[in-house]
Amino acid sequence: MIDDVEIPQEVPVMTLSSAVLFPQAMMPLFIFEPRYKTMLRDVLANDRIFAVATLDERSKESTHSETPYSVASIGVVRACKQNPDGSSNLVLQGLARVEFESITSEEPYRTAKIRQLLSEPGGSKDRLAANQSRLLSLIQTQRRLGAWIPKEVIQFLSTINEPESALDLAIYTLCSSAPLKQELLETRGVLPRYEKFAAYLQSEIQRLKLDIKLKGKLDDKNIGNN
Repeated sequence: MIDDVEIPQEVPVMTLSSAVLFPQAMMPLFIFEPRYKTMLRDVLANDRIFAVATLDERSKESTHSETPYSVASIGVVRACKQNPDGSSNLVLQGLARVEFESITSEEPYRTAKIRQLLSEPGGSKDRLAANQSRLLSLIQTQRRLGAWIPKEVIQFLSTINEPESALDLAIYTLCSSAPLKQELLETRGVLPRYEKFAAYLQSEIQRLKLDIKLKGKLDDKNIGNN
């Protein structure tokens, strides 16, 4: 858990396509654009915090104005290595959900005023704990059915004591749909967030079962002929 970091009122913003940062998650980033090189230099000289926002491709202006979703996450740079060509590889750890109140500048890089979004439990501790157990069960079922999920992921999720943190890390790691990830990031209620993600996992389980059923009739070489 990250309890000792003060949430700033204004942060630099990196807008990325199909990349959704969640609290607690570790996101690797490759910094090569001049504006983001400048941003990283400034961030490392200060509190090491910036926001990662997902490009809102529903907007007609998204391609040239890089319109972000209004809900994003801020993260803190945990490790950074500068390369000989001036680019950098870094690891950003998510801190908190935030909402952009206003864009304050675009040059030399985008900055925004933010406010932190706090989650709403929506249920008792016992129910949240039960949902965490159910979440692990669904993930284990996926793995048994052939989903490429390293056992270390399940082992790590099982060690997390905070149900919301386990949920967010599972979403970040295992959800392949960027639009759904963004929807889940914006879902402040922990129980509704769990229910939406559980429905996604169950649909993936049904897809895996169908694949197994089809492959039972045709081998991998001929499966495309069905």
